Amino acid sequence: MTTFDSTKVDSHTVRTGPGTVQVDLTGQLDDAQSIIIQPDGKILIGGYTEYLAWGYPGAPGEESYGYEQSHSVIRLNADGSLDTRFHDGGVDIVPAATAPASRFELTAVQPDGKVLVAVALNTGVQVERLNSDGTRDTGFGQNGVMTIAISHDFKDIDLTANMDGTFQVSARGFDQASVTKMGSDGTLVDGFGNHGVLNVDIPEDPLFNGGISTAVQADGSVVVGAAYNAAGVGDPTFALQRFEPDGQLDTRFGDNGVLQLSAAMGFGEDSVVTVQADGKVIVMGHGAGDSVATVARLNADGSFDTSFGTGGTVSFDADTPVALTVQADGRIVAAGTSNGNFSIIRLNADGSLDTGFGSQDGKLHVEGFAGEEILRGTNAAEIIHGLAGDDVLQGDGGRDVLQGGAGADVFRFTEPGDSFRTAALNSSDRIQDFDVAEDRIDLIGLGFTGIGDGHDGTLAIQVSADGSRTYLKSYDADAAGQRFELALDGNLAGQLNSTHLVFTAPTLEGASANDTITGSALSEVIHGLAGNDRINGGAGADVIIGGAGADRLNGGDRADISLWTDNRENADVFRYLSTEDSYRTENQSFADLIEGFTVDDKIDVSALGYTGFGEGTDTTLKMVYNAQLDRTYLKDTQADAQGHSFQIALAGDWRESLGEDNMVFAPAAAPDAELGLIGLAPDVDQWHLLS
Repeated sequence: MTTFDSTKVDSHTVRTGPGTVQVDLTGQLDDAQSIIIQPDGKILIGGYTEYLAWGYPGAPGEESYGYEQSHSVIRLNADGSLDTRFHDGGVDIVPAATAPASRFELTAVQPDGKVLVAVALNTGVQVERLNSDGTRDTGFGQNGVMTIAISHDFKDIDLTANMDGTFQVSARGFDQASVTKMGSDGTLVDGFGNHGVLNVDIPEDPLFNGGISTAVQADGSVVVGAAYNAAGVGDPTFALQRFEPDGQLDTRFGDNGVLQLSAAMGFGEDSVVTVQADGKVIVMGHGAGDSVATVARLNADGSFDTSFGTGGTVSFDADTPVALTVQADGRIVAAGTSNGNFSIIRLNADGSLDTGFGSQDGKLHVEGFAGEEILRGTNAAEIIHGLAGDDVLQGDGGRDVLQGGAGADVFRFTEPGDSFRTAALNSSDRIQDFDVAEDRIDLIGLGFTGIGDGHDGTLAIQVSADGSRTYLKSYDADAAGQRFELALDGNLAGQLNSTHLVFTAPTLEGASANDTITGSALSEVIHGLAGNDRINGGAGADVIIGGAGADRLNGGDRADISLWTDNRENADVFRYLSTEDSYRTENQSFADLIEGFTVDDKIDVSALGYTGFGEGTDTTLKMVYNAQLDRTYLKDTQADAQGHSFQIALAGDWRESLGEDNMVFAPAAAPDAELGLIGLAPDVDQWHLLS
């Protein structure tokens, strides 16, 4: 029996640039919510990460798949590199017992890496602390849980952890707020406010929908930031107030105790506040629908600190900035979510970007970890490193440096602009560690036909004079003056062949037995041939031809498709060349079952002469759903001379989702045209294989 298989490992990817770090924890949506600095200078960021809980993307129906969330923590070294000694390579996914409750649940990470979760109840806030395995920390509160009573109506809450292990929960009401400070064991801090609770007055909001953010200073004073909309129209104002430890408003701050920051200044409802050891206040804002974050530093009296940034403020690109802290040396670390990933930026004490954080060489980096990742660059020049696992590296635009690392890696090029040279510009990528024993270069999307002299659709192989580089070159420029060129380290002359350079979709074939075939990351043509085969196309846009026998076909493992991947790039074609490939008789079924079919995939029955959906007569296929089996059938209701009726089964209910766009039918015959014979396969045009 022919078997092709692969083992997948959960993994994560990291993007770094000068002053910035982005971590994609699972390939799905990650939502950072808190940040804290450990005593050793390491940085912990906590939040949520999604996982595919049921179904798969592209399944039929509006609720055919869905995501749940786990708590998550990452740890960075002081220089911004991922601390691989922390849990699984720097990432800790903490299972959530129940699905997070949207904005009424917040998470924060403590200096020891444990996770605090606050959930808003009707008259209070429940806080629990979780260990790394998702179990409750029984040394906290009562068996890991405590409830903080709130003495007033409230709409929004805030949860902030401190570097000494204490934390505070704030609740925002109509015209008042309360701040409750707790010790690391979950007991009230008696020296704070009134037995651990500080009640304060805040600007009244008639709409009762503003947010809140609080920070506690070393002397017990509290800075409260609360968004409010007194007029009930337009954008809310973010008002900062400072209160003495006894709850009295500090009128020395701002304008008689209040400093108003407008949306026009870059401070929206989701603004957050923190304090420095010297009493200065830092606030970070983000306008609704804006892609720019603004950080301001205020003196102790609420005036803008003009030694910081420009006039006291700094702006940077950010999708959703949500967490802010200050290191002991005055450098500011902000965290949030960008492109669906945890995103961290560090500023120097003067507001300038700390280029010693993140990328250490001033260049852009993309790094994988232990699993099978698809690492994709941008139009900028990047260094992409797969590390372990069978990875796909795709630099896209820019002059990229590619390092596959261990494993059988694929270096993919899909556009002429991915790696090229012109008469005046060298923008060719460089592969530093190509392994002729197992690595491949995917050139399928470029239209080259093979190795040659570099003309007429071929690529030439040329070695530099000193033997240090091997080049793949086209000498024919396109309309933009670009000639494809790719550099590989070392002298690989005589070693590169069509096994390493993939110009057209490879073919995998089973035998006349019950085969299990799993495709690779390349776009492939997979023939099951005879037998009851199990075929999984893997990644890539595959053509799957099950052949004779009752086959189980799947275009790929949809659970591994990233939320941010264009699934059309992985659209598969299930092709039928004979009615004997999938049929039933009056008493038995030899029909294929297609599992994991998506709205982007296609079923090609053009070779059989079927022209469309209908009643299953003449040249049409009838669509029928079996609720008991949860399968949709495409069937010909008319049997041939052998009593065989063509039939395909798809897992799930596709009656509302399967349309003409998902089918490749034969063109309808003209009224007087001679009809083709269903069941006879015509010559197959190889260029049509991936259409």
